[in-house]
Amino acid sequence: MRIYVRPRVFGTRNLGFVRDARRWASAAAENSYDGLKCGVEIHLQLDTKTKLFSNSRTSFQATPNEHVSYFDLALPGSQPILNKHAVLLALKAATALNCKIHRRSMFDRKHYFYADQPAGYQITQYYHAIASDGILWLQRRDGILSRDKLGVRIAQLQIEQDTGKSVYEIDSDKSYIDFNRTNHPLIEIVTAPDMKTPQEAAAFVHKLQTLMKHLGVSTGEFQSGAIRVDVNVSTNGGKRCEIKNLASINDIIYSIRAEYNRQLNEVSQGRAIESVTLGWDGHNISVQREKEGSLEYRYIPDPELPPLLLSEDIIRKTWENQPKLPDELIDELTAAPHGLNLANAQTLLSYGLVDYYYASYKILEEAEIKGKNAANWIINDILGIVSAGEEKLLPSVVTPSRLTDLIIAQKQKTITKIIAMNVIKYFLQNQADRRESAEVIDQYQLTAMGDSNILEAICSNVLEEHSDLVELVVSGKKPSAIKFFIGMVMKNGKGRFNPQDSEATLKRILTAQHPEYANIQK
Repeated sequence: MRIYVRPRVFGTRNLGFVRDARRWASAAAENSYDGLKCGVEIHLQLDTKTKLFSNSRTSFQATPNEHVSYFDLALPGSQPILNKHAVLLALKAATALNCKIHRRSMFDRKHYFYADQPAGYQITQYYHAIASDGILWLQRRDGILSRDKLGVRIAQLQIEQDTGKSVYEIDSDKSYIDFNRTNHPLIEIVTAPDMKTPQEAAAFVHKLQTLMKHLGVSTGEFQSGAIRVDVNVSTNGGKRCEIKNLASINDIIYSIRAEYNRQLNEVSQGRAIESVTLGWDGHNISVQREKEGSLEYRYIPDPELPPLLLSEDIIRKTWENQPKLPDELIDELTAAPHGLNLANAQTLLSYGLVDYYYASYKILEEAEIKGKNAANWIINDILGIVSAGEEKLLPSVVTPSRLTDLIIAQKQKTITKIIAMNVIKYFLQNQADRRESAEVIDQYQLTAMGDSNILEAICSNVLEEHSDLVELVVSGKKPSAIKFFIGMVMKNGKGRFNPQDSEATLKRILTAQHPEYANIQK
């Protein structure tokens, strides 16, 4: 049996938001968006170990329906028990978004019937949310193009539960339901229609995604469905239409563009814009149904959940314990003494490696080596060799002490960069090994350099393969060509050998074969 999940198609990791912003800028230059207004509704899965109203685990790596409780399946008699950690994460998000936190909020039932919603309703906060009236500021460096600063208003932030996942069998009318995701805690963030171009909507979603990952509120991954985006679009004050389940930053941009053009075309042909729910398949907009209103969902207060009451002390401590936010960290990283460029600063932030960089920077500065080298190694070298998600292991596995030992050794030319990368790979593959880098370096050095016969054989082969160039070197016509030989030895030895040892071995062989070369070296 072959099965697949539809309709979501997830994007890949976003490695360079600045590069994306430049591409968006060129796309925007081709389009005018007069009269366009966009608002977004973002559903974020909270990064908790258990579900919102039950003790089931929140794991999606399990087999279907492995982590399901009686309440998740809405079995008669099962009662909801609120996950306090989910509430605390919602408060962290609300604080970072400068929201007004309400001491009293309530849960409602949103009624609709679908196979992946076993109760026939979703528990959410429609009438009395935990927070409202916030704002998230965007700057040009975030990817907005037509203005220097934009404050996107947060109308409401509410806690709610997720649904199950529908799975369909190919070429069959059968379908299956995986309830592992059911009752996973979410926050829904609803904005005002403050964005006037597709690029502004994309920049807002990306910045919110980075902020929530930085705070540990959510993994914010499009790939796993930890973030799901709906966009509301209206033109020239007309009715708004909602594009559902956008699964990447590019989907947000191109679907808004397509819907804007659809609405202009409707108006140009004398047809009124109807408020509808839309689908996006990666290429085209399609009308799915008329847009539902609150009456269709028949919201009622949940009779099994009492009001959620927060003390002033909890709200105060949430504000007091708020860490430095991304904007402040970007300002620090791009200013003296660090002086990183914007792309590198945003990359460190995106991968959650700012503290890792700071710790490594301090050690290098104490060793009288430019601390900025740590950023170059992390971004340009290490992130290129780790798998997706593996970067989270760096601070605890390739610790700042281990990393800086490698940087110092390479700067002192006692190891090559390739050996340093091999040591890093070794630590990632052998997480139980508690040795410092120096001991592992010795192991690699002994393995790579212990047999001088290997180095001599490689040097002899390089000289034999390039005998015409050897004549130019030993005759003194082109002595600097020795650097070419060193490079070829490094290549054939896959970076295992020290450049100084390679040069000494090459010169010894040349002198033995061509005694006159000794005079050239003098």
